[in-house]
Amino acid sequence: MTRILLTNDDGIHAQGIAVARRALEGVGDVVTIAPDANKSAVARSITIDRPLHPRPVTFGDGWEGYAVDGMPSDCVRLGLVGVCGPPPDLVVSGVNLGGNMGVDVAYSGTVAAALEAVVRGLPGLAFSVESRTPRWLDESAPLLREMVARALEQGLPEATALNINLPDRPAAAIGARRVTRLGGASCHDRLRVATVVGGHEVEKDYDVPCDRVPAEHWAPTDFEAVAAGQVSITPLTYELFGAAALELLAAWELDVDLTQA
Repeated sequence: MTRILLTNDDGIHAQGIAVARRALEGVGDVVTIAPDANKSAVARSITIDRPLHPRPVTFGDGWEGYAVDGMPSDCVRLGLVGVCGPPPDLVVSGVNLGGNMGVDVAYSGTVAAALEAVVRGLPGLAFSVESRTPRWLDESAPLLREMVARALEQGLPEATALNINLPDRPAAAIGARRVTRLGGASCHDRLRVATVVGGHEVEKDYDVPCDRVPAEHWAPTDFEAVAAGQVSITPLTYELFGAAALELLAAWELDVDLTQA
């Protein structure tokens, strides 16, 4: 039977992972390994300065899983080396409370877990819902189930994870599933800075500049799709190599004699 590793970055007792676990019932043999506390926005951080301590817990509707004092990527790595049972065939991450769209995917622990899977040669799917306090998340369970089942049946391109963002709407109001591109920087980012003025700490919020990438005619951005009530499906790769810059850098003539430094 197909073995599925379920994880997240909101913590094993978060609402979203319970919904995902319910959706995966019967799709495969599910093992849940997730952080023991909220680890949002840790990106692809891993723990290297101490041992990890996976411990059995009960979560959601009484399912058994493992809580780990580490990061989402740590959880995937634990699953891959067989610490909590046989290695998985596929990794599902989420459902994250709050969208992971545009350049926010670079910060996301939810997306990082799916990318950790594809780095190791496994399919990875990351699920998020647009609201941090979703009203309709339970109704999305059949959609999650369908997406995971389809990934298992048809496979995913090599080194590619799927980043799936759901609108927070009743199931009957959710529109088409759209293949999308990343939509640039979020226009809702805030930076809170504390300074000491007259012996007192004063906090101030700053709006972080944003730049939304215009959509291609055939592929809307993830922001546009979710705002229209559609399911955004964005293929992601961990490949950071900038091939377009090779020709430019070749002109720099970087054959430097370091012995003369």
